[in-house]
Amino acid sequence: RILQKTAYAIRKLGRIPGVKIPFSGIHFKEFVVDYNATGKTVAAIHQALLARGIFAGSDLSREFPQLGQCSLVAVTETHTQADIDRLAETLQEALK
Repeated sequence: RILQKTAYAIRKLGRIPGVKIPFSGIHFKEFVVDYNATGKTVAAIHQALLARGIFAGSDLSREFPQLGQCSLVAVTETHTQADIDRLAETLQEALK
């Protein structure tokens, strides 16, 4: 189930303009989301999502500056498809 939910989240987030999933392959729970092409910082994106009640992962920009504006997102067994859809929709709104 976690593999399926993670793959679903990767597809949903990867379709958002400016958002990329830089590492291919099979992901279990965690994956990197690249916001470099959005023109926004991870901090700004995360703050916009937190204002809407969504915690959107860990900011990797300080620990891995070579990645630029990227975050680590996790999907667990407690997340539903509706949760993932809400994240994708809210992220898309926050990037406008």
